[in-house]
Amino acid sequence: MSVRKILVILWVLAAAFIGLFSNPISAEGSEDDGGQYIGPDGCKYCHLHYYDEWLLTTHSRAFERLVERKQETNASCLPCHTTGYNNDTHTYKYRDVTCEACHGSGDISNNIAKQVLTIVYSKSNRSDEELKSLLTELNLTKKSMVKNLTSEMCGRCHQGEHNPTYEEWNESKHSQSLVDLKKNKGAKDACLECHSTEYIIAEEHEKPTLKTVTTGLTCQACHDVHRAEVEKLLRVPKNVLCESCHNMEGAVPGATPHHPQSEMRLSHGGVDADTYIYQPAASCADCHRYTRDYNRTTHEPAVTGHSFEIDFNVCMTCHEGFSSAERAEEFVRVQQAEIMTRYNSTILKVALAYNISNATSGTDRAKYFHVYNESSFNILMVSADKSKGAHNPKYALELIDKSEFKADNIIKGQPEAKVSIPGFGILSGILMLALVWLVAARYRK
Repeated sequence: MSVRKILVILWVLAAAFIGLFSNPISAEGSEDDGGQYIGPDGCKYCHLHYYDEWLLTTHSRAFERLVERKQETNASCLPCHTTGYNNDTHTYKYRDVTCEACHGSGDISNNIAKQVLTIVYSKSNRSDEELKSLLTELNLTKKSMVKNLTSEMCGRCHQGEHNPTYEEWNESKHSQSLVDLKKNKGAKDACLECHSTEYIIAEEHEKPTLKTVTTGLTCQACHDVHRAEVEKLLRVPKNVLCESCHNMEGAVPGATPHHPQSEMRLSHGGVDADTYIYQPAASCADCHRYTRDYNRTTHEPAVTGHSFEIDFNVCMTCHEGFSSAERAEEFVRVQQAEIMTRYNSTILKVALAYNISNATSGTDRAKYFHVYNESSFNILMVSADKSKGAHNPKYALELIDKSEFKADNIIKGQPEAKVSIPGFGILSGILMLALVWLVAARYRK
């Protein structure tokens, strides 16, 4: 056996010794799972990348924050700022929120030993059968480290008046994503990509199906505690995170545009309606995640924005013209009412256009349904967006206008009539007069 391999084993045995016989710092808590804790230094030897990422997160400085606020002995704070917290012994194993706070105790005898043996006797040196035989002789079995994908895992700490993330998520539609999907008779396994954390993070060959999936859309769908380079431990930047699911997946006329929030915000995807971009710098989270810190004076609870419902206080962060959240809401509601009035009158025309198209035959039928599909697609984009036009008022009205124009043409028996440009006739007349004047002036010279 090489010197390096011997050193690896000695290092792990030393870590085990320290984990078994060191005296933990006194405190109160209830997270000790009864196993042998090895601390982040014990994990980093095999998981150095994750360890380095963890060092960049606030989890690695959780206890430090208590010290800064002189709360390092506060029993109500310690359970979520330490690892291996025990109510019975009033002790904790390690400061900060370490690997084992979420994954459970490292348990040297059952887990790390096999990790080391796997390194020492790699497949290049030993067959799977030899490795299995060796482990059997040593009576070592790998303890499966906790990989809990439920929001309850995070909610053990991210809850309460200081940080009610779990309570807010529990009230959100995200928490019901899998339940709602399974109620849908048209649901397919591919839908799980936006309805199940389990599906999102699984390797391609391990993807669950609608029959086997157990976990819906939880915290880990959007957050990765091992990815510190993105703000708030998000898997991807916030300006693309929401729209990776809230988009109509390339739907075209003839198909139904499901959840087209991205297209509505960016003003594209509709038929003959791609002309106006509304607030391009604003992301979904800028409006749907209003936040407020816990007020230590009034004890007003914090708001983390994880219900994703609109709080009209958020409008005033950009729109200084509103004197209050109530005024902002009033403005939006009036705007929505105007858009929905137009929508309701147009949808009746679209329905009539369908009946007319369905009554045609021969070559005309294809022409009529081509235009009908375009008309219905635009109006369905407005309804499927579910914001009543608030995501992009001008674009919503443009979609309704183009939908109505196409439906009117079908009703008139002229399905292929081109979209008219308001004022084009007047503009053409003015340009023609100008041209005549220029020609006349030239000949006068």
